[in-house]
Amino acid sequence: MPRLVERNTVVKNWREVPVKIALVYPGGYRAGMTGLTVQLLYYLFNLRDDALCERVFIDGSKPPRSVESGRTLEDFDIIAATISYEEGYVGLLRGLLDSGIPLHRMDRGDRHPIVLVGGIVPTSNPTVLEDYVDVFAIGDAEPIVDRLVEVYMEQRSKQSKLETLSNMRGFYVPVYSEGFVDRVYASKLDDSPYPTGQIVPLVDEKNPLCPVFGLTFNLEVTRGCGRMCRFCLASWVNTPVRHRSLESMVDLIDEGLRRTGVRKVSLLGAGISDNKWLKDVCAYLVSKGVEFSTPSIRMDLVDEELMKLIVQGGQRTLTLAPEAASEYVRSLIGKPMSDDRIIEVAESAYRSGFKRLKLYFMLGLPGEDSDCLKGIGRMADAFARLGFSQIHISINPLIPKPQTPFQWLPLASRKYLEEAFKTIRSSMPKAVVRVEMLNPAEAEFQALLSLGDRAVGRVVEYMALHSRMNVRESSKAVGVDLDRIVYTAKNCDSPLPWSMIRSADFKALKEHYYAFERELKH
Repeated sequence: MPRLVERNTVVKNWREVPVKIALVYPGGYRAGMTGLTVQLLYYLFNLRDDALCERVFIDGSKPPRSVESGRTLEDFDIIAATISYEEGYVGLLRGLLDSGIPLHRMDRGDRHPIVLVGGIVPTSNPTVLEDYVDVFAIGDAEPIVDRLVEVYMEQRSKQSKLETLSNMRGFYVPVYSEGFVDRVYASKLDDSPYPTGQIVPLVDEKNPLCPVFGLTFNLEVTRGCGRMCRFCLASWVNTPVRHRSLESMVDLIDEGLRRTGVRKVSLLGAGISDNKWLKDVCAYLVSKGVEFSTPSIRMDLVDEELMKLIVQGGQRTLTLAPEAASEYVRSLIGKPMSDDRIIEVAESAYRSGFKRLKLYFMLGLPGEDSDCLKGIGRMADAFARLGFSQIHISINPLIPKPQTPFQWLPLASRKYLEEAFKTIRSSMPKAVVRVEMLNPAEAEFQALLSLGDRAVGRVVEYMALHSRMNVRESSKAVGVDLDRIVYTAKNCDSPLPWSMIRSADFKALKEHYYAFERELKH
């Protein structure tokens, strides 16, 4: 990675700090510094006087080196990787390989760093990486960071460190952990430490190292989402929903803008629409003349007043997620909403000043038929007629996720996905609409790593060793039956590879799945 200058970087003396932590993001700097996760973990670790944390981006550099001091992974005591998407598994193993660190945890001794992995993906199913990772963090970072560093300081050998962590909530340690492992979470956002001095690269916004949303202060408005859509991992493994208060948000904005020197705020949160102070914080930002952006807004909650505030904040693209162009299918997936309401929101958005729409749909949903697929084109045509200058439609296959009610479902076949996408494209109006779909091969890869067991780790290892991303060929090479894992429905009463991880309420998962089956039959 090219050398760059940043504001708010933390640099500590290696000789004076006993615990050295490499915060690893399996991807490039631009992607890693776009969200809140790296900023938050960096802040939490460096809050401690006895810990030093430096960022390492797995971007193809051999060996990967930390941004702060240029050290390699083998120089650190703990490698703490955060993984929010399945492809990150391969990136992590490549980073270990390129650093000369043995891939298999059984081949690593006391002189090697402890490899810890956290993030929403391993929190839902850590089993794929069991042979490669020493310990998994299950849940939020705030309750985990101090425990991890304290145990590292108190225990002498790697074995004693891992054994001690295995008896603490929020840690899953292969071999040592027994029984169920419960997810831990920060109970109240207002009381949790938050990074106001976020790192800002001192670059032009056209620079390839500039974060995706520009030079901005990230503000987490809400954590989790109480809507509990049956496909949504973010809802099910982030309960209970926690909202930040208006007073807290205003204080963080004022301090964050002062410390970062930026004039834009990114409001974050899957369930942001349910925060009762959302309009108030948007109005506050407008009154301060500060630009801001919002994520996808729930269509049953957004109104014209909120949309006008967002436009005044400088946002010209409204992101909505109908998921399906059928009221019946939306009801099946746990996102009931009428077609009339969707059109009403689009009309209101155009009146409020939005010129572009970004829409998310899913493919391969239960109850989906040809009319549902063609309905996406009809909906796009209705939006185009309203006058939007650009409509971007992103279509993603339904990938069943662990710890959600759809964890028992199979992925739709590659042939079906390809044919269904052709049907959607043929139904689209020609003007102002851009349509894209996740490659079915990529969906197959994500599904395998989402739903896989310990054996699937061999596929990840093969990909890392051979620098190949063809999941079907890699699965065949190591003797893993991809079709059985990805394309076969599971029995609700059979054990799942991730059953020992209780990130979501298992009873509620079953109840939602049984309700879904009843609705599908009728």
